[in-house]
Amino acid sequence: MNHFRISAIFISLALFIPITIHADTITTVSVTNACTVTDTENNPHVYSGQFLGICALEAAKNQGAVSAYTLQNFSFGLFLQSLGGITPGATQFWSISQNGAEALVGLGDMTITSGDILSFQLTDWTDNSTVGPPVQFKIGALTSAATNETNSANAVSSQSGGGEYLKGRKFDVYSALDFLSKRQNSDGSFASALLTDWAAIAFGATDTATCNDSCKTASQKLRLYLFDAKLELSSVTDYERHAMALMALGINPYSETKIDYITPIVSAFDGVQVGDASLVNDDIFAIFPLIHAGYTKDDNIVKTIVSFILFKQKPNGSWEGSTDLTAAAIQALQLFPSHAGAPEAVEKAKEFLHRNQNDSGIFGSNSFSLSWVLQAIASLKETPADWKKSGLTPLEYLGVLQQEDGGVEPMSVSVDTRVWATAYAIPGVLAKPWNDILGRFARPAPIAFTATPTDRTATATPPTQPAPEVFASANSSVTTPGKPISAPDSIPTTTNAGQLATVYKSGSNYGTDSIWTWFSGLILILGGTFYFLTRLPAPHAQAGV
Repeated sequence: MNHFRISAIFISLALFIPITIHADTITTVSVTNACTVTDTENNPHVYSGQFLGICALEAAKNQGAVSAYTLQNFSFGLFLQSLGGITPGATQFWSISQNGAEALVGLGDMTITSGDILSFQLTDWTDNSTVGPPVQFKIGALTSAATNETNSANAVSSQSGGGEYLKGRKFDVYSALDFLSKRQNSDGSFASALLTDWAAIAFGATDTATCNDSCKTASQKLRLYLFDAKLELSSVTDYERHAMALMALGINPYSETKIDYITPIVSAFDGVQVGDASLVNDDIFAIFPLIHAGYTKDDNIVKTIVSFILFKQKPNGSWEGSTDLTAAAIQALQLFPSHAGAPEAVEKAKEFLHRNQNDSGIFGSNSFSLSWVLQAIASLKETPADWKKSGLTPLEYLGVLQQEDGGVEPMSVSVDTRVWATAYAIPGVLAKPWNDILGRFARPAPIAFTATPTDRTATATPPTQPAPEVFASANSSVTTPGKPISAPDSIPTTTNAGQLATVYKSGSNYGTDSIWTWFSGLILILGGTFYFLTRLPAPHAQAGV
């Protein structure tokens, strides 16, 4: 009897196990061609007109296929911060696959069809090893959502290709600048620090031919605001973006603001890369402020960052599968034509952008990617006409996306989103890469300190040879990348908060002066003794001889 029961159990298990192994456990979700996602700061981001991976992820959350996710806005784009309550570690990231192949683009640019399987795998980028099981779901029904676009008569759904139905429109820069000016706060700022910075870069891209009186007034108000603005910046990308905004309006980021905005960027360099080791956007955007703040292409910090950017390029030619970030990387790498591997990386990135230009000639699902691609095209010394597709250039398509009030993106989205999109668009329309917009500022001269034994007040003297890269901050903490060093108490802080200063600790002039003082005193004593001895009466005179 016992043998019979055991056999029955094994037979039952044998019948059950294959069923569980082959059971389809992937949840199917229905997706619309419009959605709004929110980042970790509760800022909305609207996507419409295409069936996209980002809308599929939002649908998966709403339909219970994934428990939760968060998107972090690193000032230059959205990144998947966590999924299912899991936040990647310092060397990890969420790798995204479509139908078993690594995604060529980010979720915001990824077009999907019914039957696709999206998979998210926690991955360690140091050795490309996977961590834990993947999170995945299947795309089911695709349904259209009603949208309210003013230019619907001129535009065509990106799903259908249909570039032949598009009718190009000239982008009106004057009305775009007027749109921004009318949404400026009375103190010169905009709704947030992010929008204020991007508006500054947009105004900085203009010249006397494009900036009328209202534009000049708005630009001046914004410039005055930035001189005294007290900002709460939390990440290195915040400092990078804000330094770019200051430079765009001709403000010295070292000395003409409340604090020095360059040193925090330098301090975030760990000897290999800047900021978060799992990201590359903070490295790409470190290049622009540094190269305009007195750092040269031959400085070790710059060369090392460029090497890290090259290392992070994916085999498909992109950075993080993102059209936006790839366009930004092209702008950065174009500044280093002599750096080993840079020209080849730019060419691969250019091919990636060409592959991801759809039949209508647009890149991605909205104007944001298109604007940065136009800047990349300019940095490549090419024109929008070189990228014409289906009878339409990228510049003409951007004109299609401009509304009657001068702003970019449909009027149905939030005003802040439209201000952001319009600020992005203006440099692209003017064919101005960031390198051409930012002013150049000298790196503060290194300072060597001397002191006398009686007066320990430091006196600055120009160095006679190139100084090592040692930086003194306002709290008397001297640091080199990755190695903190305590500064001597006798060395005062610089007059401007965080100003760079080189301290010659080993070859102190104080020690040299002390030796010469002692030696001079010794000579005086010996000389006085000699003089006194020569004035004494001779011994024979004293004896009466």
